[in-house]
Amino acid sequence: MMTRFAIPALTFALLAALPAIAPAATIDQIVGSPTTYDGRHVDVKGTVEHLERKVSHHGNPYVTYSVCSSQCLPVISFGAEPSANGQIVTVHGTYESVKHVGDEYTFRNGIVADGGSDSEIPCS
Repeated sequence: MMTRFAIPALTFALLAALPAIAPAATIDQIVGSPTTYDGRHVDVKGTVEHLERKVSHHGNPYVTYSVCSSQCLPVISFGAEPSANGQIVTVHGTYESVKHVGDEYTFRNGIVADGGSDSEIPCS
């Protein structure tokens, strides 16, 4: 009698957890099919380029950069940040086709980082 309820409950628990898993996507896949990823959490790995540290009009620090492989995606981060251009990172965040940040900035076709970035020491 217990197994009659245990199997459906286990199946439901596993299926309910699936949306929480970020899709394993490459930068090329996202750039090639942006509507597929719009509003979805993604994890992408690439090299940091064009790193800029900024401060908003309200005094909040943030960084912008591109994460690149054969193509690049812009990233905006309000938390953990890469330390230098050329660093290899995995960015965790939400891909947004359009993201308004306050009244001062519109961010297009990029990742709004929410989990910082995991970094690796680049090969020379």
